[in-house]
Amino acid sequence: MGVIKDSVLFIYWGPFRQLVQRMPSQFVYPTGKLLGAFAYLCFRGKRKALEEEVRFIFGSDMEKKRQKKIVQKAFEAEARRELEVLLYPLLNPLNIMFFAVCEGLENLDSALSRGNGAMLLFAHFGANQMVMPAMGHRGYRMCQLSAPATAWKEVLADKKLSAMEDYALQVRTEHEQSLPVRHINIFKSVKEAFRCLQRNELLGVAIDGGGGKERISVRLLGHEALLSPGPSDIVRRTGCAVLPTFVLRDGSGRNRVIIETPIEILAGEEAEETKTGITQAFASRLESYIRANPEYYIGFMALRSSMSQKGDVPLFKETANP
Repeated sequence: MGVIKDSVLFIYWGPFRQLVQRMPSQFVYPTGKLLGAFAYLCFRGKRKALEEEVRFIFGSDMEKKRQKKIVQKAFEAEARRELEVLLYPLLNPLNIMFFAVCEGLENLDSALSRGNGAMLLFAHFGANQMVMPAMGHRGYRMCQLSAPATAWKEVLADKKLSAMEDYALQVRTEHEQSLPVRHINIFKSVKEAFRCLQRNELLGVAIDGGGGKERISVRLLGHEALLSPGPSDIVRRTGCAVLPTFVLRDGSGRNRVIIETPIEILAGEEAEETKTGITQAFASRLESYIRANPEYYIGFMALRSSMSQKGDVPLFKETANP
């Protein structure tokens, strides 16, 4: 089985990557749709895991036909997202409009006019990494709090990676590092995040990652969710504007980066009230997107459910995989 997996990785990060990088942009997303349909047929275990997450969101009474459609769309969305990773080094100011359009830039520009920087707060919803090239290639200076793909070597420390698996992680990291932002490793010092905001730049932060142990409990999808307090700590200490940001796709597959109006921060609140208020406000906005487009989030929910079984902090206290 290891030989087969290594062979697939070799083809994917070798000849297939070169093929995608030479492909006309209008063929990328249709190719992703085909790959998603193929993956849906092949990966039965993953289908079942995603179906469980759909039932977690909508309940067990959901019509089977609708449930199946959501899961199919989730495979399609993931395939398109993975093809974009292969293209990261080729994205530039001239071609970014073929891959991502931005809505709500007036909210961002207004926030930056205050001079305290702006946080783009998002979740692992949709192609969230496309926020970086969408902003950077439009001339915005941006930093991103993130973990390199090679961090999976530590997450999977109990599993010996093959040379090909290690190579794949290295190449993925190189592709992510090619994006037009300053990456700040969340496992090291995050002082640069504060400097970024002091320079009145953008700071991208995902609130639902698995790193760290401290969590804030909020309501999400009718359950108790455990989200990171890191973003609200930064907001409280810097006074930067915090703009919820979400990524959907249009009919052609192109990303729509939606920058919403800032979360209101009430003056005079205690520190813990501010942290909880910001986190709950974001969770409430995230919930509306998940319920309308669950295919963009159930894959991440399934991943977090799987990692929680290995000792990670769960995304929900009531586990999605009972």
